[in-house]
Amino acid sequence: MSLKVLHIGPTPFFADRGCHIRIRNEIEALADSDVRIILCTYPLGEDVAGIDIRRPWTIPGYTKLDAGFSPYRFVADAYLFVLVLRTTWRERPDILHGHLHEGALIGWAVKWCLFWRRLPLIMDMQGSLSGELVGYGTIARRGLLAAAVTRLERLICRLPGFFFCSSEQSRHLLTTTFRVAEQRTQLLPDVVPDSFFQQGPGTGRARLGVADDVCVVVYAGSLLPGKGTQHVFEAIRSLHWRDDLFFLLLGYPVEEAEAFVGEHGLQGSVHLAGRIAYGELASWLAMADIALDPKEEVSGEASGKILHYMAAGLPVVCFDTTNNRSLLGESGYYAAPGSEAFTRAIEQAAVDREEGRRRGQAGRRVIQEHFSMAAVRETLLRSYVKLKAGG
Repeated sequence: MSLKVLHIGPTPFFADRGCHIRIRNEIEALADSDVRIILCTYPLGEDVAGIDIRRPWTIPGYTKLDAGFSPYRFVADAYLFVLVLRTTWRERPDILHGHLHEGALIGWAVKWCLFWRRLPLIMDMQGSLSGELVGYGTIARRGLLAAAVTRLERLICRLPGFFFCSSEQSRHLLTTTFRVAEQRTQLLPDVVPDSFFQQGPGTGRARLGVADDVCVVVYAGSLLPGKGTQHVFEAIRSLHWRDDLFFLLLGYPVEEAEAFVGEHGLQGSVHLAGRIAYGELASWLAMADIALDPKEEVSGEASGKILHYMAAGLPVVCFDTTNNRSLLGESGYYAAPGSEAFTRAIEQAAVDREEGRRRGQAGRRVIQEHFSMAAVRETLLRSYVKLKAGG
């Protein structure tokens, strides 16, 4: 069955971020199928070969590629709505696939404007909107603003007919807090391209200038408090006296990290690589021995970086959350809440490198079996066909 699906990405795609990687991998998983995909996204970002990307007009002064709140996003979303409406009118897609809460809201507005077409609308949910804003420090955990965002989130979750959930926790949030019927949801975990299985841990590290017996600890992702990087910084500060540990930070923005490293004299213990192209991530992860995911449970968002760490054969230090346990099982090093516990977990992982390698290889086998491109392709195709048929 030939299908045309319009993806709505309310984000500056592509900018080597977790949300963008999820969108890209979903689209590329269907590259050789009978599904034609169009992606409507913000005017910012890089084009990706093989993906049909449509963008609205540029917005003077809007240059923010990293995650977090920006007042320009209100304008960008308005422009994106016009683009999606025009593209839907001309291209006549079979399904609207909205990413994040804004994507679902824009998709619903377009569906309403073209109501006679009876377009199915999917929301691709990665976590809680209110939890994400709390994590980034945009709003307080409690108060009138937090309550208003939660009400808006509840309203948005009533609009789509079907949901893809990036984790069991986001699915649980939908079915309990927002009372979405379970049969309207489908778990669609993040996926890892085959390239991440082609190199072993500890290779290519000569470019870092560290000895072979030094344990390289890597973090890959946005260098923002909403991602838990304050725990990483505190661990680096607490452990810099150890000459057998070296920290490799992959991500952006780097200004706060550079200031922290300079203030505490950590230049010999840390390498700030800045923004890394997704196609190069596997080779950077191959330089490491241990990986870090300091994200806390507040957002309910799955951690795509953990899947990439596991595919690279790395043991993962993280907090003891539902999502992390469901992904890592016995392959993780789990910390209780707080920077001190996170630091102790890093030390535990560094003590016995052989045990770390064993856990890392166990995690790699899990990813190969359950998080392949073929698995997500099958889930997408099955759901799209069912929705087009009115199921």
